[in-house]
Amino acid sequence: MKKTWGQHFLRDKSVAQDIIQAASLTKDDRVIEIGPGRGVMTRLMAPLVRQLIAVEIDPRLAQGLQADFRPQPEVIILRQDIRRYKLPSELLSGPLKVIANLPYYITSPIIFQLLDWHLVNPEFRKTVIMVQEEIAQRLAADPGRKEYGVLSIMVQFYAAVHIVRLVPASCFTPVPKVDSAVIEIEFLPQPREKVPSVPTFKKVVKAAFAQRRKTILNSLKHNYGINVDLLDLSLKEAGIEPGRRAETLSIAEFARLTEAIYEKQKGNN
Repeated sequence: MKKTWGQHFLRDKSVAQDIIQAASLTKDDRVIEIGPGRGVMTRLMAPLVRQLIAVEIDPRLAQGLQADFRPQPEVIILRQDIRRYKLPSELLSGPLKVIANLPYYITSPIIFQLLDWHLVNPEFRKTVIMVQEEIAQRLAADPGRKEYGVLSIMVQFYAAVHIVRLVPASCFTPVPKVDSAVIEIEFLPQPREKVPSVPTFKKVVKAAFAQRRKTILNSLKHNYGINVDLLDLSLKEAGIEPGRRAETLSIAEFARLTEAIYEKQKGNN
């Protein structure tokens, strides 16, 4: 076990069972499990699905799982860093789900990787993952909460997020310093709001939260790179008071603001 891999092994089977129940697995599903570790969830999931691909970075653990599951051809154990894993052609369509106990240090990059997978395979509709409780609260946060920010908006733009349960640190070995939570992310058939440009939407959201103590007007003025008069006009057209803070804006309001800014910038080009 390497410290840099952030490994904490789940030892409470009731948590694994709750994760599997939330995933609503069927015999039609292909499942990717990220970080199977010692295989607690792998063993429970294998009989329930069409195919299970478990991606494990630790060569010692991967070797042990390969030996354990050799008689089960529907279970594929890959020794690989999930960040370098590319969906094979057979997973670019058809029912797909992802189950994961994510190391804290790579949580955000993996979540955005899962968003990318959904965009290439619309039948990838659900992922159930265990993350640090603080991250779970950020993912599920509503406008007005201190946890609400870029991660909340960019995930909820594409998905509904639900906290399934909290998981005390004592459910793992070695025991981590913080509690965890299981979250269900169910991808929507279409993004939550229409925007003229997703890159512009992302840029607006990130700039708005770059200085979250400032007003939306001041944060965008300093971090977006737009003429302040055009910005003021865009806020007015979107029906947003310039004195509000980014954390109070809904996704719908960010979408309206994106459209107004996009149109102003297009008109000036």
